[in-house]
Amino acid sequence: MTVTRVLVIIFGLVVGLGAYSYGMFHTLSPTASDLLNVAHCGQHAIAGGGGAVVNQGDAGDDKSALCYSPAHIWVRTSYSDGPIFLALAILFGSTLVGLHKSRFLKWAAKSGLGHQVLGQLLFGIPMTLLFLHLNFVEGTLTADWAGHVIAYGLVGGAVMGLILWYAVTRPLLAGMAARSNSRR
Repeated sequence: MTVTRVLVIIFGLVVGLGAYSYGMFHTLSPTASDLLNVAHCGQHAIAGGGGAVVNQGDAGDDKSALCYSPAHIWVRTSYSDGPIFLALAILFGSTLVGLHKSRFLKWAAKSGLGHQVLGQLLFGIPMTLLFLHLNFVEGTLTADWAGHVIAYGLVGGAVMGLILWYAVTRPLLAGMAARSNSRR
């Protein structure tokens, strides 16, 4: 049964990354030039970009996102954040299916440390991936900012785990223990 759970999670990772890559780059294996093109916001690496310049308020269509170019002007880019939501949904769903009724989930549901791990799995990692993607698409992702995003994701996941433990799970476990003691 453990092998099946691991295979479900691995399958979800592969399908999620494939959905992201195909939705973002229209291919399952992006090339280095695809990544550099997105990193430069769909524009050429030269200052000023190569696209049509628009004001931030003039971008009324939802088909293209706006990107801040190196020349400090807003330019249209063909990339959107749709693929990341599909990929996160696939990853999230396969993880939940893989963890359903597992010993890990039983442990995590009854301990504060387990809630810290669940906070990272359910909130920290998805938020980190989302914000890394959004900064990557905007062309504002640097190594320094990626470190900040990862740190914020870790702190956010830890805070979410603490909130779940102290505000939801711990009172529920105390109520269940009180009910079982009153039945005796």
